[in-house]
Amino acid sequence: MPASRGVGRPQKGTQTLAKDQILSAALLRMRQGGLEAISFRRLANALGVSPMAIKYHVGGQQDLLAALVELAFKGTLAVDEDRKSTKRLKHILSLYCARALDNANLVRCILGDPSLMSNEIVAITEEIRKNTRLLNDGDPNDVMLNLLVDYTHGFVFAAAAAKNGKGPTLEDFLRSIEWVIGADLPGKNAE
Repeated sequence: MPASRGVGRPQKGTQTLAKDQILSAALLRMRQGGLEAISFRRLANALGVSPMAIKYHVGGQQDLLAALVELAFKGTLAVDEDRKSTKRLKHILSLYCARALDNANLVRCILGDPSLMSNEIVAITEEIRKNTRLLNDGDPNDVMLNLLVDYTHGFVFAAAAAKNGKGPTLEDFLRSIEWVIGADLPGKNAE
């Protein structure tokens, strides 16, 4: 806590604070240090404001997490409709995986509390579902969807847990996805 500020309310007008500023700082801290790094007290210290100023702008901790998920995954779903199903599916998965790798600590929070899923993540899941159904005779039980989503999250955690950059890469992920999508599965349609 800065030494110049005493106990109680901060001086009025000494610093302006915006929600975007808080979210940018919180997202960076979340990526680097996980959930513990974005306590209101730690964010306030990093921004030179009071914890109540953080709460005023972002609401509670759950609101902060939901806003961070929205920010981190916003614009992920940039689908090229001209691609065939396998290429479109690989494209969607690679975009999501890249974002998830950057935001593994947020993904951990989402998996722990599915209410944090943003509209963007729901849309990504639906787009994956649409494309797996085109490839897999309708995939009525979403077997391929579940396999790809589970594999993607497992990959993200394996990569995030690796030390000194020695973990699997996005290229490794794409090779694995290519293998799964290209595998000659019973009932699987061609592109």
